[in-house]
Parts: sequence; C-alpha cells; structure tokens
Amino acid sequence: MIKGVSAPLRFRKTGLQLLLLILIILAGNITVTAQTGLLGRKFTCHETHGTIPFLLERVSAYSGTVIEYAGGYLDGNGEMRLAAGVTTLDAVLHILLDGKYVKIEERNGKVMLVPSAMALTSDSATNEYTLFGYIMEENSLEPIPYAMIKDQESGRVCQSNRFGYYSLPVKSGLHHIKVIHAGYPPVTSAVTVGSTIRRNLMMRAAVLPEVKVTPGCMLQKDGGSSVEKYLASAYTNFLGESDPVRSLYLLPGNIESQETTGKLMVRGGDPEQSAFLLDGNQVFNPTHLLGELSIVSEGALKSIRQFKNDFPGRFDDALSSVTEVNTKDGSMDTWSGQVNAGLLATAMAVDGPLIKNRTAVLASVRKSWSDPLLRMLDSNYRLRFYDIHFKITHLLDSNNKIMLSGYMGKDRLELIQNEYQNLQVWGNRLATLNWNHVIGARSFVNTTLNVSNYHNLAGMQLILYDDSTGEEKETKAYNNYASVERYEARTQFEMNASANLQFRFGGKFLHTVIHPFGTNVTPNLGEVPEGTKPMKPLPFTEYSLYYENEFKPGRRFLLRPGLLFSGYRYRTFHYNTLQPRLFAAYRIGKNQQLTFSYARMGQYLHQVTSPFLGINSVLWVPSTAVLRPSESDMFNLGYSFNDNKGTLLSADVYYRKMNNVTNFAEKGNIFYNEDTWEQDIITGKGWGYGGELLAGKRWQKWQLQLSYTLAWAWRQFDEVNDGEKFPFRFDRRHQLNIAASFRPNKHWDIGAVWYFSTGDWMRRPMGTLPGEEGEPFRYEGESYYDKRNPNYHRLNCNVNYRFVTGTQKHKISVGVYNAYGSNGQYSSDVINTRDNSNVTLSGGRIFDLTYYLSYTLNL
Repeated sequence: MIKGVSAPLRFRKTGLQLLLLILIILAGNITVTAQTGLLGRKFTCHETHGTIPFLLERVSAYSGTVIEYAGGYLDGNGEMRLAAGVTTLDAVLHILLDGKYVKIEERNGKVMLVPSAMALTSDSATNEYTLFGYIMEENSLEPIPYAMIKDQESGRVCQSNRFGYYSLPVKSGLHHIKVIHAGYPPVTSAVTVGSTIRRNLMMRAAVLPEVKVTPGCMLQKDGGSSVEKYLASAYTNFLGESDPVRSLYLLPGNIESQETTGKLMVRGGDPEQSAFLLDGNQVFNPTHLLGELSIVSEGALKSIRQFKNDFPGRFDDALSSVTEVNTKDGSMDTWSGQVNAGLLATAMAVDGPLIKNRTAVLASVRKSWSDPLLRMLDSNYRLRFYDIHFKITHLLDSNNKIMLSGYMGKDRLELIQNEYQNLQVWGNRLATLNWNHVIGARSFVNTTLNVSNYHNLAGMQLILYDDSTGEEKETKAYNNYASVERYEARTQFEMNASANLQFRFGGKFLHTVIHPFGTNVTPNLGEVPEGTKPMKPLPFTEYSLYYENEFKPGRRFLLRPGLLFSGYRYRTFHYNTLQPRLFAAYRIGKNQQLTFSYARMGQYLHQVTSPFLGINSVLWVPSTAVLRPSESDMFNLGYSFNDNKGTLLSADVYYRKMNNVTNFAEKGNIFYNEDTWEQDIITGKGWGYGGELLAGKRWQKWQLQLSYTLAWAWRQFDEVNDGEKFPFRFDRRHQLNIAASFRPNKHWDIGAVWYFSTGDWMRRPMGTLPGEEGEPFRYEGESYYDKRNPNYHRLNCNVNYRFVTGTQKHKISVGVYNAYGSNGQYSSDVINTRDNSNVTLSGGRIFDLTYYLSYTLNL
C-alpha cells in the first residue's frame, strides 16, 4: 500500500440491522483526500453502466486522468450507473466508492486508490470484513453446494449452502482461501481484503472420475452425509443403470425393505419416515421398478445429501431421515449432453445457456425399453417406466436468481404368479420455483413454492378354483387407487453476524389433499381408476416456524441449538408441537472429533400397508384425533477420524423412541367405512438402537469402503402379540457392505460391491380370502413375528472402459448382478390355498444371475 500525506475526509456511514425476519444491510465508510488539482478538474461524463473496475476505466478515459489501484478489494460483480453531464473526478469517485474504505491520493500526475488504513482502524475495532459470493464450477458457472471454504491465515471455516452461497468473515490484508469439495481438486485463491468483498470462487471439475477429496477433520457443521465421499462410483445398479442415489444403501444404518419393494428405511424406522426432497419438493415414491432404480438419472444429478444423525431446524415431517437431491442448474457458458443406453433403459440429458451468462436450461429424459429382455429373464415380469426432468435458471442480477424446475414420471409393473397376479401403476408430477436473494455480505434468503401430485394403483387378481374338481372357476380382481396433492410455500433465511455466530430461521405453509377411493372388485385388473368409488377427500394444513443459532465458543467447539414450532389442522382436529434440536461438534487434536445430536421430530402423514393387495399397496392418511401424529426422539453420539491421507473412520451409536407408529391394516381397504377408517389402523410404539461403523481407505489406484451396522428394532401394539414387545419386521441384526474399486490406468476401472444382512422377521398372519364384492376383507386372529428369513447376501461386479475421441468422452460398462447366484429370499408373500381357509407363506425372487451392458457418451 502507498501511504499518503493528505488528511482523510470521512464520509457518512450508514447501517441497518434487524434481527430474525428483518433483513440486514451493512454499509461501510469511504475516505478520500481533500479535493485539489486533478480531483477538481471538470470533464464530460457519458451515461455508462457496469462494474466498478469497468467504470473506473471509462472515467479515466473521459477525464484524461490515470487512475491506479490494486485489484482484489474493489467489488467486480455488481453493476452501477453514471449519468451523463459535466462533472468533476472528485464527484464521480464519490459515487463509485461510496461505502468503500478507500483513500484517494494525487501522486506524480496520477490518482491512486488504496485501502484506507486510518478508516479501517477508526471505524472497526476488529478490522473485520466479509468475503462472500458463490462457489461455482469453472466455465459452466454451476453452483456447488456444501463446499468447505477455509481461510488459511486465520483457520476460519464456513460451508456453502445447498445453493452454493457462502459468507466468510475475514480481517484486512492478504488471504489465501482454500475451497474443498468431493469430486473436485482443492482450489486456493489469493484475495486482498480492504473492505467487504464479493467474490465467486471457481472450482475445476476433476479430469478423472475417481478423484475423491474430503474436508479432512474440519469442524463439522452438521451431521449430514454426502454420498460423493463414500465411493459412489463403485456402485452400479443391476442391468447397468448407474444410480448414485441408490449409493445411500452403502451407508451404515440404511436398509432396503426388500429387493422388490426397495424403499429406504433408516435406523429401525418405517419407509414413510424417510423423506426424499427433489430440489426441495417432497416425492412420495422416488423409485422406479419397485425400488431397483431412483427417479434421478446420472446426467441430471448435481448433489445428494442425507441427514439421519442430525436434523437441522429447517427439516420436519420425517422421523428417520431426510435426503436432499438437487439437479443441475445448467451451464451458463457452453452446451453439453450425455446419452446412456443399457439393457434396461435409454437416457439423454442436455444443458446449456439460452442466454450466455444469464439463462441456462437442463432437460433430461429416460425411458425403459426392456420388456423383451425381461421376458427372456423371467416371463412373469412386465415393466414400463419413464421420467422427465426440466429446469430453467435465470439470473435477474448479481443478487437474485430464479430457478423453475419440474419432474414427471410413471411406472407400470405387472407380476404373474401361479394363483394370482399383481398390477402396480404409480407416478409423480412436481413443479418447484426457487428464488435465491443475496441480501448483503452476511445474509441470504431462499423462497420456494412447491406443487406436487402422487397417484398409486395397486391391484391383485385371484384365481378361484372349484373345490370338488380343482378346476379354475372364476377370477376376481381387487383394485385400489389413491392420490395425493400438495401445495407448499417456504422461506429460509441465513445470517452471519460474525465469524463465531450465525442465525438460521424461516417458516413454511403446506396444504395437502388426499383422495382415497373404495376397492373396485372386477373380473380383470384395471390400469385406470375408472369405476372406483371416490371417498371424501382428506384435506389438512401444516405450518411451522424454526429458529437456530450456530456459535463457536472456541476454535475446537461448535454448538447449534434450534427449535421448530409446528402446527397442524385436519378438519376440527388441531395439534401443535415444539421440536427442540441440538448439534455439537468438538475436535480432538488434528485428525479426530466427537459429535452429539438430539432431535425431536414429528410427522402428520401415516403410510398404511395392506398385506393383501400386492407389494406396492400403500395408502397415505392424515393424523386425526384418533390416529395421532407420529413422534420421535433421537440421540446420536459420533466419532470420526481422518488423517487427510486417504484413511477415513467414523462410528456412531444411537437410540430412538417412537410413538404412534402404524402397523399393517387389518382390512384390504381401510376406507370401507369412510366415517370410521382411522379406527381400523393399529398404532403403537417403536424403538431403534445400535451402532454404525464406516471405514474407508484410498490408495493411488485402489479405493476400499466397509460399512457395518449392528441394530435392534422393536414394535409394541396393544392389539398384537398380547400387547408384548416384538421385533420389527425389518429388524436386521447385522448388515455389512463392502465396496472396492481398482483403476490401473486412465482407461479401465473395476468395481465390486458385496452385501450381507440378517434375514427379516417372517410375518405369520391368520386369515381368509377377501369377501364378496362390497364386503371388507375378513380377518381373524393376531399378526406377529416369530421366525427369521434366511440371511441375504449378493455380489455385484462391474468393469468400465473409458476413452476420448476429440471432445467426446465414452464409457462402456459390463457387469454381473448377483454374480454367484445367491438364492437369498427377496420377499414373503401371503398366498391363500385352494380350500379357501388357510394361509401359507412363500418366498419369491425376480432375478438371480443377471449380466448387463451399457454405453455412455458425454458431449
């Protein structure tokens, strides 16, 4: 810095700071020298707009005066405007530098702009400013969520939010800012700070897909897990469909309900207790092929993050876990695309700028074409599915961004067994509007509007036989249909008061309407809900407010207490609840840290499953005065070790207590009497506790991951098992996943994943066949669990070959699903015998040993 000799003149400092729901705007000071000589010279200014550096260049040309300054401390992102007319250099610089700590000097026939040390010292005892902006991918300008930003000089760390925005308090001077994110090589940028600066930090995508970088043992901000850092590339789903979302099953504590109904269940919870958010919009059934494939293809995916150890205040309506999946915003610079063709489906994704550096678009389409192949593998299996993703992102200005995204998908699946046939048809339609607004250097707000629709048809066709001759007499099909509509408005504020204190608060309003239908009994299965009797709609409303602080009593210790207030209304039933949250992290030396979290969660939607109407026969129902909201209290204690040399180890122990969880419905259709349907659902208590271990090691060519879960899950219902506690159906004592990948060179990589889990508990119901048309299912006795299914294990292997031709990147994948043909049981079905009296149990599989081949082209 060049030190001047003239006395500085201080200009007015304006400030406005309102807490909670009021926005924060902070402005600084400007210091200039007395106006003599060059500064008082008049010149003609033309109407001009642009960034401060650009306008200074134009002013220098208009006035014929050389203006010099060091880059780094003048904001080059926002735009300003100069009016046309005769003016002085002093007046113009007043306009451009208002709010900046700058000293203006005349020296050797030049005007010099330098950081004003006197102004910094006199106006800020801490000499502290804010570095803020977005973490972005170079060239495409795609925001990067959940990146870690570290000031190498002070050791201060912050994390970008799911939209890529960050805010880091820094002191004046030269700083080296390091940005770390899984899948990107770390980037270090030198930034000179003399005032609050807006700087978008760029990261360059890794050339090799196996590059995995973790934040090391930086102090954790929350308990969320990002799939990228857990060998997602080693996981390839069956028939060659690469599915990073299903890599969640490699994490400890996560299990799949069954291989043919693959719903995610976490820590002894039911499937409906795990929420799936697609760009912030909840999806009721986020799978294709009854769980074998997620609804987000690799070409549209940007990030995955799961919360189960800890629930930040912004989350509600999920007792077990929340999974945030975000799709790409689209490149603001160049067009690119991906095409994938496998034995199961074909997919295509494209993104690029509609208006360069202003508007981007993403479109992704996937459709199955596998019916002929599946008929060769199993003639009793039929499927069709498709999904479409669309997003358009528009930058209104440097502080405002609008994102409109949509999704539409549908599945039709048919299973044919000896004496019955299942038909499942389900789909989702979603639309999401997000508005990101940067209020200032230390504050950010996102506002979301969501609309969604989910529909599900579950049908079962039975073959009835003549008791005397054993010949087929007739068929009866029981079709069940339901749909759900949701409308949501949500806003979330983030404010950084200082390096050691942050505020998060917001609220939401949600209106849901469930449309149930009566069971339609016909000779044949119906693919559309024609002829079904509509029942009374079930509308309900939710609203919530949350507030949480994040503060650091010391460099090794972080606390994040929070509180969520939630209100609910269903017709005349009102319910309010307070849900406290707490997360704490403490570093033990350089490579280790401990975490603790507590969360009370509530959920107003119940999922009711019937064991009679097929494997996807689920209904969603609201809480009522009889069917109370579900609640959960969860405690988690964690330990992690990371030596920043490729060794990762984490361990967690947890305990969960749940109230008002549901059991199987005793009737095929609980809406047989629509005035008393909630009395037909059994509710009770649940417990889940255990330990989880995750270990990973990375060498130059090898990567290895091991996850192990030791868990207990229990249920207790007054009407079941004489009121005694019994094991939850999916109480799997042991679960082990081992994933490995080997890359000998830049062209080849080999991956393998081995799964092992203890078998599920077998349900032994007592009952009879469904009644005649218009009658409810007849059900007798109790339902309980008294026998485990056999252990389940499976090995998947895959080989990828990559090569480049010009600007095109190619990948050919071959592999084997269930490589050694494990005969583990997929599912247990309820089969009625021909004498129309007894119930027997049988296990079924769809696929055994399956080979696959796929080709991916990136343009």
